[in-house]
Amino acid sequence: MQVKSFFFRLYLTGPNLEPRRFLGTAFPIAPNGGLITCRHVIDIQKGEGEKLAVFDEERHRMVPIEKTGIHIAPSLDIAFIPNALQRLKKEFFPILSPEHILLGKNVYSVGFYIAGENIDVGYFKGNIVTFSRFDGTPELISLSYALIEGLSGSPVLTYHNGPKVVGLCYGNIQSRIVASEVLDYQDEQLKLRETVNRIVELGQAYHASVLAKFLEEIGAQGHVVSSQNVPGIFEQ
Repeated sequence: MQVKSFFFRLYLTGPNLEPRRFLGTAFPIAPNGGLITCRHVIDIQKGEGEKLAVFDEERHRMVPIEKTGIHIAPSLDIAFIPNALQRLKKEFFPILSPEHILLGKNVYSVGFYIAGENIDVGYFKGNIVTFSRFDGTPELISLSYALIEGLSGSPVLTYHNGPKVVGLCYGNIQSRIVASEVLDYQDEQLKLRETVNRIVELGQAYHASVLAKFLEEIGAQGHVVSSQNVPGIFEQ
């Protein structure tokens, strides 16, 4: 699998499509460049002459995105951009059938992130820690790795008869580790105790079932939900 065929950078650009600000990651979930990402990645305030654009990693060119063509769900942090690359493209990720997405499953994410003044592509690996749903909200997945800046909109992937999508990365949740407890006796009457804590972050993602339902509701064409090998969509 070629990284440049499956992971794309989104930008805010100037009038001549010169990049001004890196926004996040997108990936193909349907044929012909149907990209999915987070709504907060592209739902930004634009200045005069500024445009949304995706950098076509394979053709090495910036492609403008018309906001009127973007599908969003008001209650979800998800956005789908049909034909975002404005060309024929066979490669995309199938969605894994939800019944095969289990607690502890090995998963990984690939996406672009901010590293100082540069934009790098990275590979992050771990497990599904838990599933959650609160007060009627969509089902979410917690990951054993954190999502650093830029990874919003990247996929949670696993290998099940080929690479499959199990979720869409959108943020983090914090938890606390009690790392150590320090006792400091000042005198016989006074005892001081200091607890040292460490904060960890667990990545958060929308479950594959949420993605499949969203794509079905907006009438997206060509996406696949399967546990089988899907031939013809990956480069050999």
